[in-house]
Amino acid sequence: MRFLSVAISSNLTLSLMPIDPDGKYGVGGDTVFVIPIGPNCEADFVADTIESIRYFAPIARIIVVDDSRRGLGLELGELYNLTVQKARARGLFGSLYLNLSDAFREALTQPFRILVRMDTDALISGSDFEAKAIERFDSDPRLGSLGSFRIGYDSVGIRSARWAKRQIVIYFSVRAWSRPRAAKFILGILLRARGSGYRLGDSVMGGAAVYRYDAVAALEKNGLLGRSELAAIGLQEDYIFGLCLFSVGYHLGEFGNRFDDLPMGVNWKSLPASPKELMERGKSIIHSTKNFEMMDEQSIRSEFRSARRNG
Repeated sequence: MRFLSVAISSNLTLSLMPIDPDGKYGVGGDTVFVIPIGPNCEADFVADTIESIRYFAPIARIIVVDDSRRGLGLELGELYNLTVQKARARGLFGSLYLNLSDAFREALTQPFRILVRMDTDALISGSDFEAKAIERFDSDPRLGSLGSFRIGYDSVGIRSARWAKRQIVIYFSVRAWSRPRAAKFILGILLRARGSGYRLGDSVMGGAAVYRYDAVAALEKNGLLGRSELAAIGLQEDYIFGLCLFSVGYHLGEFGNRFDDLPMGVNWKSLPASPKELMERGKSIIHSTKNFEMMDEQSIRSEFRSARRNG
């Protein structure tokens, strides 16, 4: 593997790794990645996330949604040959749902089998995720999305949906009546989702989630991408997509914990285990790189980057 250093600003030098002369990782042809870039994202960390994808899935398509407000997506897009979507709304929650909806629509313009939605504090640390996701989806045609669903990395307890439940109750009891037509639309979605087994707050954690093509296409076909009514519920975007997937007949599934050989090693605001343990256990979709015990993001990413360079 050869390295190419490119300076994209006065204080940032990236180590790009798009060249794989030995064909070690011929992965990514069935995958599209979608990554939103927010205004507080650090350029070198975003670049490191993209570099990890390019290393382990060199032929995957990558779509970035640029809400950086400083052109970071365009700058990285030129370096890494990315598809860049300009954010139409600013912020998280419903705004992020709208922005990701646009990216999902863009993804549907080209063939793929799985869509990996990642935040910029996620990265790829192996090449098995594509084949394992396709195997899971092929085994269950109604499985719409994979990730951290009802259990966490340690398989202890159930991920709390209390906040999302409360937001849904507040929406229908307080805010919905000011927009009855929108409320009727949301209620129809909720009732259809309940008929497919939906529990209030069901979702795959949005920091790293995998979708099947048919599920994304079903969201578009049924008019559930980019809806202002859904954006106004007051939910984070992963809860909105969970609700919508159930409403079109799909369900959600787990995709990795400490005790299995599935690819995900994820947690909400920090790594679920040390970089060493995650790599030893073969976890290839990682979140969140922000911290782990006494390690900061720079040292965490450095450990994963060293493994790539020495691999």
